[in-house]
Amino acid sequence: MSESDSEVIPEKKDESVDLGFSMRMDESQSEAELPPDLFAVRPDTKGPRSIGVLLILGALVLLGQAYGDIGLHNAADLSDEEVGLILEVPNSQGDGSSEVTTEEYQTFHDAARESGGYALRGYGLVLASLLLIAGGVMLILLNGLGAKLAVSGATLGLVSGTAGSLMVKGAADTHLEGVLLLTYEITTYLCGVCMVMCLGMAALPMINARARLALYPEHKVTLSTETD
Repeated sequence: MSESDSEVIPEKKDESVDLGFSMRMDESQSEAELPPDLFAVRPDTKGPRSIGVLLILGALVLLGQAYGDIGLHNAADLSDEEVGLILEVPNSQGDGSSEVTTEEYQTFHDAARESGGYALRGYGLVLASLLLIAGGVMLILLNGLGAKLAVSGATLGLVSGTAGSLMVKGAADTHLEGVLLLTYEITTYLCGVCMVMCLGMAALPMINARARLALYPEHKVTLSTETD
């Protein structure tokens, strides 16, 4: 066979590129491990303390309301001056056809006292306020018991405040009319709404994961990695 008839077979070139250096993993070198707390929830210490301060301030407002209710419960008869101050604004806002007289308001006051509405709301809010103050202080100190006390106080305030307001409103429905009757109806709803908000605020540290971790650090969760 002549050289012209012979086929020239091209040589295959090495497709790999020589970079001039090589890397080799030491078999004795351990694999990189993730930090155990890489995805852990971080505790939030500011949230529970802020809630504690707000609960204490709210409890002071409830104490003021409780003081007024207990005073009304213990007052057998209101003076004409006191009744006049109470009726001055409501009577001035009507058209004169539904004005409440001093005798009518005194009758309502006696009925409200006999129903126990003032006593239930007053003493119930006192106990609720004390629980809220104690719970608020413990939340500031990041004590988990504070959240439970605050929830208990808010629940007690919601039940006693709403029930007492309904009793007073029942007496108002019987003996009052006009703007003053609407005032007691609004007071009932307002008391319920405020106590529901207080209950939600008190329960927030127990619902939020970061706040709960700050109150109960022993419940901390860490990432566990297992190697074969």
